[in-house]
Order: sequence, then C-alpha cells, then structure tokens
Amino acid sequence: MRSKIKQLVDATNVIDHAYFVKSRSMAVKPNIVVLLYALANDETLSQSKLHNDWLLPLSTINTIVKECRDNGYITLDPIPGKRRECYLRFTEKGREFADALLAEIHQAEEQAMRETMEHFSPEFTQALDFYAKTFHTALNRELGKND
Repeated sequence: MRSKIKQLVDATNVIDHAYFVKSRSMAVKPNIVVLLYALANDETLSQSKLHNDWLLPLSTINTIVKECRDNGYITLDPIPGKRRECYLRFTEKGREFADALLAEIHQAEEQAMRETMEHFSPEFTQALDFYAKTFHTALNRELGKND
C-alpha cells in the first residue's frame, strides 16, 4: 500500500514541477500562471475563491493580483452585496496574454490526457478525484475538522 501511495505522491510532484518549470521557461512567475489558469477557467473567480480553491496564501494573491492589474491584464469588479470582495476579470490584453501563455500548457495537458485515457480506463480521473476527496475527509477527521 505504501509503495502505491508513494507512487501517487511522486507523480503529483512531477506534475507540479512540470508546471513550475514551464512557467519559468516562459519568464512568468509560477503563481501568475496559476492566477491566469484559474481565471481562464472560472468567470466567478475572486481572491478568496482563488485562495480556497488553489491554496495560495492571501499575501501571494494580493501581490500577483496587483501585478496583473498594474500590467493591464485584469480588472477588479465589485461583487454585489459583498463589501470588500471583487471578481477578477480579464481585460482584452489579459485574455490575449493568458491565451498565448496557456496554449502550450493546455496542449500538453490534452495530449497527456488523450494518451493516458488510451492506455488506462477513462475513469482514472474519477478514481483520482475519489481518492483526493477520501484522503481529504480522512485527514480532516483525524484533525477533528469537518471541512
């Protein structure tokens, strides 16, 4: 069992490292790539949602949001009914930048997914999702949390 868990952890680290190396090769900070990636997939992205879903520290989020806003890539649009929370939105310049930046990453992801689904059951993503949720629940149960 431990060897399978180590194999999974090692694979996760290889994936994380691949994103890191690619962002560095494009001369873009890895956390900026995370922000652009998240925003490209979520029209209702706020700083708190980025923090909760992508596990970035709030101080890091504040820094990269400021940098992207200063570069003209994003705007902050107030969320109705929320006093201090804003949606992060691409500007036209930001959308073009993100599309160009993420194109190669998306292409590599899709190629890897195609090859993996040809080699293994297409349900492997469901199995990984199940493992992640089960692990999260078990770990939080051990810590006495219900989240």
